[in-house]
Amino acid sequence: MASVVEALAAGRLVTLTGPGGVGKTRVALAAVGAAAERFGRPVFVDLTRIGEGSPVSLAVAESLGLRDLTDESARSAILWWLEAGGAPGEVLFVVDNAEHVLHDTASVVALLLAGSEGCRILVTSRQPLRVAGERVLAVGPLPVDDAEALFWDRALALRPSLGDTREAREASRALCTRLDGLPLAVELAAARVSVLTPQELLPRLDRRLAALGTGPTTAPARHRTLRACIAGSVDALGAQERTVFEACAVFASPFDAEAAAAVAGATLDHLEELVLRSLLQTGEDARGRTTFRLLESLREFAREGLEAAGRLEGAQRRHLAWLGSVFGAATFPSVLEASRAGERSDLLPDLRAALDFAVRAAPAEGLRLMAATRELWFRNGQDEGLGWALRLLGRHPARDEARAAGLVVAANLRTVRQETELAGAHVDEALALLDPRSAAAAEALFYRAVSRALGHDPEGADRAAVAAMEAYTSLGDAAGRSRALCARGMAAVWGHREQDALEILEAAYPLAVEAGDAFAQGIALTYGGLAESSLGRSAEARDRLFRAVEVLAGIRDVTMRAIALARLAALTVRRDPTTAARAAAAVSRREGAGGRFHEISSADLDQVRATAELLLGPGGLAAAWGAGEKLRFADAAEELRGAWEAHDAEGPAALTARELEVAELVRRGLGNAAIAERLTLSARTVENHVAHALAKLGLRSRSALAVWAAERSTERASSARQR
Repeated sequence: MASVVEALAAGRLVTLTGPGGVGKTRVALAAVGAAAERFGRPVFVDLTRIGEGSPVSLAVAESLGLRDLTDESARSAILWWLEAGGAPGEVLFVVDNAEHVLHDTASVVALLLAGSEGCRILVTSRQPLRVAGERVLAVGPLPVDDAEALFWDRALALRPSLGDTREAREASRALCTRLDGLPLAVELAAARVSVLTPQELLPRLDRRLAALGTGPTTAPARHRTLRACIAGSVDALGAQERTVFEACAVFASPFDAEAAAAVAGATLDHLEELVLRSLLQTGEDARGRTTFRLLESLREFAREGLEAAGRLEGAQRRHLAWLGSVFGAATFPSVLEASRAGERSDLLPDLRAALDFAVRAAPAEGLRLMAATRELWFRNGQDEGLGWALRLLGRHPARDEARAAGLVVAANLRTVRQETELAGAHVDEALALLDPRSAAAAEALFYRAVSRALGHDPEGADRAAVAAMEAYTSLGDAAGRSRALCARGMAAVWGHREQDALEILEAAYPLAVEAGDAFAQGIALTYGGLAESSLGRSAEARDRLFRAVEVLAGIRDVTMRAIALARLAALTVRRDPTTAARAAAAVSRREGAGGRFHEISSADLDQVRATAELLLGPGGLAAAWGAGEKLRFADAAEELRGAWEAHDAEGPAALTARELEVAELVRRGLGNAAIAERLTLSARTVENHVAHALAKLGLRSRSALAVWAAERSTERASSARQR
């Protein structure tokens, strides 16, 4: 409202634009109320009362009390009213719903502005008038909180007995989100609660145009159903614009002008027209490029038009081909090309739509697209990605390069599920189909190395990694070579050859940096941290692992970052069991990406749970774990880093020398009486020392103090060896 009032203060003509049902009239009336006659007497002109082609001048004249006129005489009467008749100084015309008589409205508005300097005009329309001096303000959908409030206001007015439960609130919020916060759609959904609860209505929104009922009989015909509201805008399009609009329905996420040209045959003129008519919403992506999107209700309407015209499959094929060009699916991408593709998580909704079509009609193209986007699925949806790969492979039995590429992807995603035998079988089949000099063959050898290492065959893993290194070297793929070298280091860690692993990984890290491969850097740092930890060098392990988490966060990796965070939590649990348990809980969710943990990380998480339960008690562990499940990896990493920074700042001096001595004897299993005798103290004094130590360390039991003292003893011994 404030922006509308400011625009009216700055100019004499303001047009509120937006899709049908977005609430332009509501905003206009609220702004007039807020202005409180600051701009003169308001005069409301309701253009929903006139049909297409009817003179707008008659509607304006009638709003002024001037009747029984023709178009020409009405214009003269309006000028008379403004100049000498009934105009009380300044006047604010509110011209509502102008889109179906747009050109005549523009003509009358120009007449009003020329007829009186004291005249201001506020118009609502689905597109601008394009009159000189016009200020255009776009009215967007409601924020979800406001949409939900509107839903419940209307729903309870209709059905006061409707249960306001947590489940109903969750369903209503999902309803409002899926309806894009469009007020008309929200109100029509609320009207359905006379026969359906929000929970019952939600699954019916897959076909929202049919699911949403009819509005009040007092509403204009174009606003009584969502379908009629949309049709009012779409039916006014020319044939070319309508074809473009309908083809845009195959996009599942915001798209740019190049994508619209490739898939929908759109020119900039077409896009401008659709934006001006509020049929496309605009925005900007992370790269600062203008993007377009259809509200979901408009998208459903457009898709229905595509289907009815028999153009849906053609649009879907162009959509699949466009994604193939975006990701370079014509050839098997190099390691770095695939890594860059992994950054395009914004295109995941489009990938899902395209792959769903490919499974039915173009499996070979789908498999090539899977190969080009393998890192994207690895980082964001491992189980889902494997599902797509297997469905496509099932639809494409031909023994060709497309199937081989899909098998490599499946092998990758099998390894993160610890399904090593199946991963190995996929690799064997792929290598039998591939040119051994190809990028796909090098990638297959890399996953053979990983699957064999996970399957407790470190020697076989090392041989496969060496073969992968040779293949990547012959291809000139420096990033692939660094990853293959990392695979050798990983195999050494799994084979309990920690010192060998460190030497290999320290050679791999600078290669990864030089190649610009953040994932390979993360592997080298993570597995270097595991090796350092296994050798008892906790400080060095923490340094590598925190560096790994930082590097991997930059590419939104889940798998390797989870391994690093699990070990950091295990290193932290005796110092700060609450923080460690929270971090372990966050890690266990893998941020929804799917996959499974290797036994090394599973053991780390089990250790955290067991130790935290000992130190915090079952209730304390449950509370920390429940809170941690809501954390993102970045939050967990920050908490772990904070715990160690606090520990390093405080140090063991938090306990006095005598308290440290008592804690050490508790670690050895002595009771208070035995400690008192050993130190020639009273039992009561020993009891006080134990209580003080527990309070300072935030611990709750003697067994927890014993665990703390054991950790301190281990760290002191490790430090002494390093010196």
